Amino acid sequence: MLITTEGFVLRSRKYRETDGLLTIFTRKVGKINAVAKGAYRPKSGLLAGVQPFSYSEFVLYKGRSLYTINQCDVKEIFYPLREDLKKLSYAAYLAELTGAVTAEGQTNNRLFNLLGKTLYILKENDIEINPVVRAFEIKLMNYSGYRPHLAGCVHCANKQSTSWKFSAEQGGLLCSSCLNVDPSAIKVRNTTIKLAIYLLAKDMEEIKNLKISRYLNNELKNVLKRYILTYTNRYNFKSLEIAEKL
Repeated sequence: MLITTEGFVLRSRKYRETDGLLTIFTRKVGKINAVAKGAYRPKSGLLAGVQPFSYSEFVLYKGRSLYTINQCDVKEIFYPLREDLKKLSYAAYLAELTGAVTAEGQTNNRLFNLLGKTLYILKENDIEINPVVRAFEIKLMNYSGYRPHLAGCVHCANKQSTSWKFSAEQGGLLCSSCLNVDPSAIKVRNTTIKLAIYLLAKDMEEIKNLKISRYLNNELKNVLKRYILTYTNRYNFKSLEIAEKL
């Protein structure tokens, strides 16, 4: 059976001598593994389409355990990202993160659209990378079914508190009366909570020029990192570590 679908390459590695083995996040059939036969041969028509996070329309044949790429019409390979090491590293992080939260064969159109829009925004000049990446992280968790509870205490539903902490294990905020529920919860300021709510609500186009302080970014980054690692069962994301060192 042949399937025609758009897709982003999340991961690409050599398979045998000249073939490529790709992990692709597609619109129609979700995340899949596919073989691109002869992709690494000189002058191969598939070579551009096997590059990480490139966006193409694929014609796929479904085999027993793997798909085979019969045809690949490349729509965008994001050259500007490949010329900027920091942006390249963040783009790789978006792909790595998407792969971590998606199950094989399960579609997620909202996440598919979010990944595409964010990659296109990242290649623009004069954008604010930190709020874009933070917005991607929190929206990704929301679209994956792990929307953090930020409207009050996740344990007692109290909406007023002298101070707040965020519990990754509980999935949201804890008020000052419920801190014993999770001793490892992270202290979080009201401004950080408001920023998280804003990023959840607004479109990426409204976020790309948002300026936030380094302290505010770091606090939200630490909260989201703990949250993401808890629900993806990961210890780290190598691409993010590289990006943050640049």
